[in-house]
Amino acid sequence: MIRQVEQQWLQPLYEYVRTEFSKTWLPSHDHTHHLRVWTFAKDLAGTLHREGCHFSKTKLEQLIIAAFFHDTGLTRTLDASHGKESREICRKFLEEHTSLPAEGSQKILDAVEKHDDKSYPQRIPSGKKLPVDLLTMLAVCDDLDAFGAIGVFRYLEIYVRRGTAMESLAGKAIENLEKRFINLSKHYGQMEAFIQEQEKRCRYTLDFFRALDKQIRQNHGLWAVNGPVAVANILLEKVLHKKIHFARLPENPGSDEPGKKYFRDLQFELSLYSL
Repeated sequence: MIRQVEQQWLQPLYEYVRTEFSKTWLPSHDHTHHLRVWTFAKDLAGTLHREGCHFSKTKLEQLIIAAFFHDTGLTRTLDASHGKESREICRKFLEEHTSLPAEGSQKILDAVEKHDDKSYPQRIPSGKKLPVDLLTMLAVCDDLDAFGAIGVFRYLEIYVRRGTAMESLAGKAIENLEKRFINLSKHYGQMEAFIQEQEKRCRYTLDFFRALDKQIRQNHGLWAVNGPVAVANILLEKVLHKKIHFARLPENPGSDEPGKKYFRDLQFELSLYSL
């Protein structure tokens, strides 16, 4: 069923969203981010299916469309309220390219608009039932892209672009990561193998920002030739200022082994997500 949905929707959605981002330099959240979120979404759907949850073709269509539009509003504003802009871009696409029933379109639009509410209101499931509603799945899968080596760059880019000082960036990232993982565990904690794998990915990003915070405090500033400070500076200089997409960075630009390992990890993760 997922393959059938992808054959119909994947390439048109990918190209549409790539066009939306063609005049906006935000590689951490561009069309490649949306492809990764869809990859997480279909993997989550597959895991839930093995747990006995049923997904219709219509539900999967709603999921892929929502996954590909949830952050398109960042082409208009970097604000945390970008979901409203994403909703409008998605609404235009739905009107022009689909014949989905009004009820299904409304579910997509609502999920797209509300996906980034990190207070996670009214979405904690009761009892032992695994949630399969569109908003919960979209929000969780968006969260999953904040884990791992890619997640490190995501936090660096979006927080710097929103004006967060580097001295406080690590603390904000750590707090946000912990919220994301708590939300994930509360919803899907019954799926132990899935949670264990995501915990490893989350820990990778947490460890980076804890080390970054420690190094900044020890150095009393942002200058360093190695360690996470150097990694952060390389990423920000190459990607934000020189506009080299992080998928096209040299494999090992770090000056020390931990730095080189980070960039190897980054390239490996990126290799997992492509059309």
